[in-house]
Amino acid sequence: MIFWPLKRFGWKAISWQGVLPANVDRMATICVGLMTSKLIDEQAIFKRIEPGKIAALLGPALEEHAEEIVEGVLARRFPRIWKAVPEPVWEKTRLRLRAEIPQIIEKMMADLHDDLGHFLNLESLVVNAFSNNRMLLNKLFWKCGSSEFKFIEYGGLIFGGLFGFVQMLIWIFVQPIWFLPLTGVAVGWATNWLALKMVFEPLEPTKIGPVNWQGLFLRRQEEVSEAYAEFFATKILHSEALMNSILEGPTAEQLIELLKTYVEESVDHVSGAAGTIAQLTVGTSKWLDLKSEISGRIAMVVPHELGKLQDYVSEAIALEDELGRNLKSLSPAEFEEVLRPVFREDESTLIAVGAALGGVAGLLQFLLMALL
Repeated sequence: MIFWPLKRFGWKAISWQGVLPANVDRMATICVGLMTSKLIDEQAIFKRIEPGKIAALLGPALEEHAEEIVEGVLARRFPRIWKAVPEPVWEKTRLRLRAEIPQIIEKMMADLHDDLGHFLNLESLVVNAFSNNRMLLNKLFWKCGSSEFKFIEYGGLIFGGLFGFVQMLIWIFVQPIWFLPLTGVAVGWATNWLALKMVFEPLEPTKIGPVNWQGLFLRRQEEVSEAYAEFFATKILHSEALMNSILEGPTAEQLIELLKTYVEESVDHVSGAAGTIAQLTVGTSKWLDLKSEISGRIAMVVPHELGKLQDYVSEAIALEDELGRNLKSLSPAEFEEVLRPVFREDESTLIAVGAALGGVAGLLQFLLMALL
C-alpha cells in the first residue's frame, strides 16, 4: 500500500493510490530540501569543472564548425569578396578564430559559476524526474529502506502471531461476541504502530534491558548513505540531466543569447581591420546581419556537442562521493529525514488501515467459528 498502485485505483472515496506515488511532488521537494540544505553546495561543486578542460574537449569540434559556418555564410552572402580574398588571409583568420574558442567557453563558464542558481533549478529537475516517472521514487525508497519495509512486513507477522496467541488463551476462558472483532482491531493497530516505531525510534542507541537498541533505519546509516548517493548520482543528477536542465530550462534562450553575444565579440576581434573594410564595402546593416547569422549558428552548435563532456563532468563534480560522505556525517535526527517523510504524513492512515484489516479478520474468525 506504500508503493502500489502508481495511479489511483477505485471509485471516489473507495479508492487507493500508493502513499509514495500519491505524494510524489511533496516527497521530491523534501529530497531536494534535504540535499541543498545539508548535502551539497551546487555552486561549489560546479566550480570543480575547469573551463580549460571544457575548452580542450569542445574546442576541436567547435573550431571545425566555426570555420565551416564562417566560410559558408561568407561564400553564400558575398561570393565575389569570398573569391577575391587570398588563401593566406583566410588561413590567418582561421587561426585567430580557433584562438577565440577557449575565450568564448571561459566567458560562458564564468557566467554559470557566478549565477548557477539562475540557470539550474535543482528542485525543478528532481521534482520533474520523479513526477514524470513515479516508479523512480518507489525505486529510491525501496533501495534505501528495503530492510525496514521487510521488517514492517515480517514484524506484522511476528507481532500479530504473539498477540494472536494471547487472544487464543483468553478465548479459551472467555468468549463474548465482540471479542474477536474488537481484539482484531487492536492487534492490527498495535502491530503496525509497533513496527513503525521500531524502524525510527529511538534516534540514539538506548539501553532497553539487556539490549542496546536504536531505530533499525538509523543503524544502517552508512549502508543507506551509499545507496542514496549512488541512486541520485546515476538516476537523477547525472551529468546529462544537469546539462539538459540548463539547456532546456526556462533560461535556455537567455543562455544562448549570452553565448551569441560572446561569439559576436569574437567575430569582431577576429575580423579586426578587415571587418571595418568589409563594413564599408557591404554597408553596416549587411555587416551586422552577417555577424548575427554567424554568431547564431555557432551558438546553436554548442548544445549538440555537450555529449563530449559527460564523462569529464561526472568525474569532476564527484557527486556520488559528495552525497555519500555528507549523508554519513548527518546526525541521527537529520538522517531520519531521508526515509521518514514516507510515513510521517500518512502514518496514521497506514495504522488505521492495519486496524481495519485486523477487525475484518477478527469478524471473519467469529463468523467462521459461529458456522462451525
